[in-house]
Amino acid sequence: MKYTFEQKLKWVRAYMSGGWVPIPEGCPSSSGDWHVRIMRWIHVYERFGAQGLKHGHKRKFSKEQKLEAVGRVLTGESVRSVAFSLGMPNHSRVTVWLRAYREKGPDGLQSKAKGRKPKNAEENHGGARGGEQGPSEEERAPSPRDSLLKKLEGLGGVGGASPRQKFEAVLQTKEEFAEARLAVLLAAARLAKSTYFCEAGRGDPDGKSKGTAELIASAFEKSKGRYGVRRVCAELRAEGVAVNHKKVQRLMRKMGLKGVVKTVNYNSYQGTVGDVAPDLIIREYVRKDGQTHHKSDFSCEGPDRKWTTDVSQFSFPWGKCYLSPIKDMFTGEIVSYDLSPRADFSQTRRMLDSAFSRRPGLRGLIFHSDQGWQYQQRWYVGELRRRGIRQSMSRKGNCLDNCIMESFFGSMKREMFYGHEPEYPDFRSFERAVDSYILWYNSERLRYFKGERKWMSPLACRAACSVGHPSQVAL
Repeated sequence: MKYTFEQKLKWVRAYMSGGWVPIPEGCPSSSGDWHVRIMRWIHVYERFGAQGLKHGHKRKFSKEQKLEAVGRVLTGESVRSVAFSLGMPNHSRVTVWLRAYREKGPDGLQSKAKGRKPKNAEENHGGARGGEQGPSEEERAPSPRDSLLKKLEGLGGVGGASPRQKFEAVLQTKEEFAEARLAVLLAAARLAKSTYFCEAGRGDPDGKSKGTAELIASAFEKSKGRYGVRRVCAELRAEGVAVNHKKVQRLMRKMGLKGVVKTVNYNSYQGTVGDVAPDLIIREYVRKDGQTHHKSDFSCEGPDRKWTTDVSQFSFPWGKCYLSPIKDMFTGEIVSYDLSPRADFSQTRRMLDSAFSRRPGLRGLIFHSDQGWQYQQRWYVGELRRRGIRQSMSRKGNCLDNCIMESFFGSMKREMFYGHEPEYPDFRSFERAVDSYILWYNSERLRYFKGERKWMSPLACRAACSVGHPSQVAL
């Protein structure tokens, strides 16, 4: 289904301004597909402006330009970036060139003449239709070099694959094409001959690590694909498996296991609307040059000594919702939280009521936040004072003063939100996922405690405090 320039421009501007773009009537796409389409238009709009959303005449490219573009893709550059560099909002044409090159080689990139062939075409070509035959199956088959480059493309390209991966790709190509010359394959893979024979003499370094690889895959699956190398290694060591982190990294890369990594945050600051509390966790340090340096001190002696809170926004095609949690700075535990379609003050009250019902004795606690409007309200300030809680606020415009809370939001969004938006078609499904994630975060997700040099979950840390608590949680 095609859309007009005016429709696309209207939807893009509405989405970028924070509005909700409903799926138009008659659109066959699901909510997830529609969101992907909107994001693609936004990418084009940011790169080429409004003109990029218009349907225009296709620009013509010579065979040499196509060959250069295909070569960039085969050496590791993404199809989308190559298309954008050529001024094409859509990367489908580059994909067509790549397919033609793999099927027919450089001749597949030759532009086809338009129009109907002349009547005497058969005579001019000596009866090619009747006498001459087209290319044989052998001529249409991919060459050893093309087969090798295709293998390397899946490993990050010629520039991204490791020497070991290049060696294995060359070895597989030699097995498929017995007549292939080694020198040609090494030149295509940019692999030195000495390196090739060095790798051949090493054999498979992980040939005896099948059992370890299975344990790594099990730990990765247990974390629902969220753990990276460090936490998978810690999980194995907690189960009594002695393994080096470099080996875990190598095996995870070989198995294609990759933990989620970092990718306009919600801002609750609306100026001074009430009481602004001082920053109680800021400390002054004197540098060697004599200058005074301010730095936040998140360390504490045990649980329920310092808490922090903030609000984060989650955007979906069906709307937005807001998460307001409280985190213990010592254990890293999410003490209380509230998920709501609206970032209003009633959400903050529900969060506080839940926290105070679980932890009644909090006199002397430092409760830190930013200068958001919720935390300046008279009821909020009075409720903390009534319970003997000392309110603390970070400096304006300094996210580092509340980086513990920002770190939690970053981890949560990487591990269960970014790339998973289609899994949550409505608010209720996302609410269930948040409940499940925070339960797992508190009870199972490992954190590193510097003082004890030990990995533990937040609840395990709280339980250990009755015996002799660790020193400080890694941020």
